[in-house]
Amino acid sequence: MSALRSAGVLAAASLLAALAAPALAQTAADTRPPCVRTLVAVEDTLDSARAKGGDVFKFRLVEAARAADGTAVPAGTLGYGIVSNVQHADRGGRPGYLALETRFFVLGDGKHVTTIIDWARDEGSTAVGGTANAPYLLGLIPLVGYAVGGYDAMHHGKDATIARGTRVAVFIGDDAALGACRPLAPGESPPPAPAPSTTP
Repeated sequence: MSALRSAGVLAAASLLAALAAPALAQTAADTRPPCVRTLVAVEDTLDSARAKGGDVFKFRLVEAARAADGTAVPAGTLGYGIVSNVQHADRGGRPGYLALETRFFVLGDGKHVTTIIDWARDEGSTAVGGTANAPYLLGLIPLVGYAVGGYDAMHHGKDATIARGTRVAVFIGDDAALGACRPLAPGESPPPAPAPSTTP
């Protein structure tokens, strides 16, 4: 019996070790340098009623920034992105939905600087419209529920809008797009700006 008990203890210990290993791996320090994070302002008002997937939109850099390779990106620099996902409002109270994807800035000399959205913290790059459905509890009332169901089935939800001037958080530079840097940890200060690039 003691041998059986010992085997059970060893099995339980092995299981706990196996479960703990992924958790320990997940808490390992991320040694990548922090990404260069900044804000852009959307130049165009976008509406899920009219937008189509793949539509191009424009944005501008809010404050001057410098990519990890030292490339300076002045405030007001124009950038381009696309509507990556769109759903039009429809019957049944289905709301509209919009999602944007930034691509690059265009510098004065024509050079492109990659920029991607900080998906972990940004809230401005997506929008969801309202359903405008009748309150759920009304549907539980006898007879009234039939009318509520008909109303909800026939009326359209509201389309989603991302207004001109909406701020969107982005990372600048190829290192962010390649996963060679990491987002700033909560409370962590941004790194000092890199030296200007000497590459012609």
